[in-house]
Amino acid sequence: MTTYDQARQFGKTYVGALNTSVPAFSALFAPGARVALDGGEASPDRVPDRTPPGRSAFRRARLDGHGIVLTVRVLRRDGVDDQAHRVELDAAGRIRSLEVQEAS
Repeated sequence: MTTYDQARQFGKTYVGALNTSVPAFSALFAPGARVALDGGEASPDRVPDRTPPGRSAFRRARLDGHGIVLTVRVLRRDGVDDQAHRVELDAAGRIRSLEVQEAS
């Protein structure tokens, strides 16, 4: 079970990897992980298209059932975009499932 403090630490690691490179971000995933962007199937290397390196920030984490919901803030030319990244981890702490949506 993940604690709130573990979820926050993971959120910082997650956004740090997003801001570093596609290979660093992809390394967070378990083999065969499920990734969805706005309800459609995707691969881990597509997530940085929505959360560009150098413009993404960790806002908060909350526990939600068996997973974590990370709020990632993306700086845009015309303001900010908060996104909900719903993450489920495997026993080794790697991402087994990720869903990215606009936060409401």
